[in-house]
Amino acid sequence: MRAIDIGTRRVIQAGASVTVIEAAGIMRRHQAGCLVVIREQDDHPEPVGIVTDRDLVIRCVAAHFDPATTTLECVMSAPLLSCRPEAAIDEVVDTMHQRGVRRLPLIDATGTLVGIVSTDDVLVALTELADRVNQTLNVQPMLDRAYS
Repeated sequence: MRAIDIGTRRVIQAGASVTVIEAAGIMRRHQAGCLVVIREQDDHPEPVGIVTDRDLVIRCVAAHFDPATTTLECVMSAPLLSCRPEAAIDEVVDTMHQRGVRRLPLIDATGTLVGIVSTDDVLVALTELADRVNQTLNVQPMLDRAYS
């Protein structure tokens, strides 16, 4: 299983100069728990950080910053931790575990953001795989009788 196969291709993005209030509105509209923060670089959006709903609360509201004037650049996690779209699921889990993150943007060889994978995505994929193994085990006794 590869990261791109289990992750989400639709990634909600926002510019680094977007305010926390604007970002919260974007997250609400898209029912998203995070945004990948981008900067325009040579007419190409470059992913530079990530911000979660928790970051907005802890790094802005709880720190008594004004959400109407505080930008994502001030509250995002940077540099951006990411992985390759073709990374194997165990590599994704290892990176998440070692770096203490729950989401990894997927960035291809050209630097383009092509998706995002979360711990929930990993759990769903592993649960589906375990279900397939279980189904195989349940079918095996019938096959054994067929060869008797």
